[in-house]
Amino acid sequence: MKVGHGATATRLHVDREGTGEPLLWITGFAISSEIFSPVIGRYAAGFDCIRYDNRGAGRSPAPWRPTSVPELAGDAVRLLDALGIDSAHVYGLSMGGMVAQEVALRFPDRVRALVLGGTTHGGPRAMRPSPRIAAALASRGTPAALRAELVGRALFTPGFREREPALVRRYLGLLGQHRSSARGMVSHLAAATYHDTRARLGRISAPTLVLHGAQDELTPPANARLLAQAIAGARLELVPDAGHAYLLERPELSHALFVDWLASISPVSAGRALTGLGARREPLTRALGLQVGMLRTARSLVVRRGPPQRSNQGE
Repeated sequence: MKVGHGATATRLHVDREGTGEPLLWITGFAISSEIFSPVIGRYAAGFDCIRYDNRGAGRSPAPWRPTSVPELAGDAVRLLDALGIDSAHVYGLSMGGMVAQEVALRFPDRVRALVLGGTTHGGPRAMRPSPRIAAALASRGTPAALRAELVGRALFTPGFREREPALVRRYLGLLGQHRSSARGMVSHLAAATYHDTRARLGRISAPTLVLHGAQDELTPPANARLLAQAIAGARLELVPDAGHAYLLERPELSHALFVDWLASISPVSAGRALTGLGARREPLTRALGLQVGMLRTARSLVVRRGPPQRSNQGE
């Protein structure tokens, strides 16, 4: 499906199923939305589920230039425009949670409820993966079978890998089913590297659920706590006995936590659109997403290295 107009237009692979309030799914780093297929039926029973491949990922073509998280957020909203949807619940996972944060910050009138799953605010003050996981994922020249094993360790708990080896193989197969091009991978790497919402999280007005695997080694749970503390009224739910791929490890519980939370705050409507200077600046900061992201990341790095009082001043 083509979304947008002019130089920023792109084509996105889109799947849609179910009935009810619209629920927009945003997936993670350079992978296709096919990863949601094992669980989407649970949600489609009560929601109009829209899932898509980000530009540069899966079945959506890679951009001719590096993209940014703000641009990916713009794609999400342009997709809603193309489908004739005024607002939706937005569920972002991993890097998709970064995109979801930008959607909520830039387009509050398009977001009803926000779910940030297994994600981080990004930037130098985010909590990094454990050294063991980082070393495994950074390895080069690793045989395919061994690399699949390393990715499995990063995504799933040891207990799940031991109990459900067939499911782990199936899920890893879904991750590799629609491989992104090298250009798409580089584009997403640049986008994720220069994403930093730490100082802006307090501006998110949408009701927010922060969901996170309690044993996530790829994105440590401390990131979820930081998000929940910074976003007014956010609810934090740590999914027990689950890693980064909590949605696949604990599908029943993950679904129950989501629907119970949404029922507790319903009915919920979208927020108010940006006005004034914020509205005028948004298209510019989105077009310069990488450059602005670099400046924000540099600022966070200075705050991180500075004395404690400067850290307080930087928020």
